Amino acid sequence: MASALSEMVARLQDDVPARNGVPSEGQYETCVRDAVADFNRRAPMEKVATINVVSGTASYALPVDFSKIIRFAIQVNPRSGVLYTSDGIVPVSHSFKERVMINGLFLVISPTPAYTMTRELWYMAAHVLDESESYQDMLADVAGIVHLKAQAKALTLQANKATQESWSYTMGDESVTKTQLSDKFREQAKTLNDEYLTAVAAYVGPANVRGSAPDLFSA
Repeated sequence: MASALSEMVARLQDDVPARNGVPSEGQYETCVRDAVADFNRRAPMEKVATINVVSGTASYALPVDFSKIIRFAIQVNPRSGVLYTSDGIVPVSHSFKERVMINGLFLVISPTPAYTMTRELWYMAAHVLDESESYQDMLADVAGIVHLKAQAKALTLQANKATQESWSYTMGDESVTKTQLSDKFREQAKTLNDEYLTAVAAYVGPANVRGSAPDLFSA
């Protein structure tokens, strides 16, 4: 089941109520988006996509959830100097090499391919919003982990605001202070962030392995 951004924001608003306007509506959403981005960096998914390589074309659009390349498979046997393509067998040099680069949202092959074939791109994928403003690949367990980070971020915003409001005064035997409020928010944020890091570490353990790329000859 997908995780809707609006539902994730609403959950954060319930668990970290705004104080003196902080977080604002926009800040709540930013906390969720930033938490997802952090999770993506720490625990990206492993996916495979098909790239239809065409002779004479060097640049190809990457999947929208692309984060980092793992492997761009090609069936070539360097011992026999043969490249297996959708157009048949193509002889190549025994020293056949090509360089694959990621330029923004495109995969670029150098030198420009002189062959046509379908190749598999194994890559690390990020959770991205679709047209319905939902993270389609994010199940409840991941959403729960992301929620920990979002709470930590929201509490940090409140800690920063409380720092600006800090004051203390003494009247006779009575001492009134507001300087510790920021520290309390930061302590809560740290506790939640520690829980988040622990949860991420457990999530990316051996049980989360999705598979491995096939063993193919490569250039």
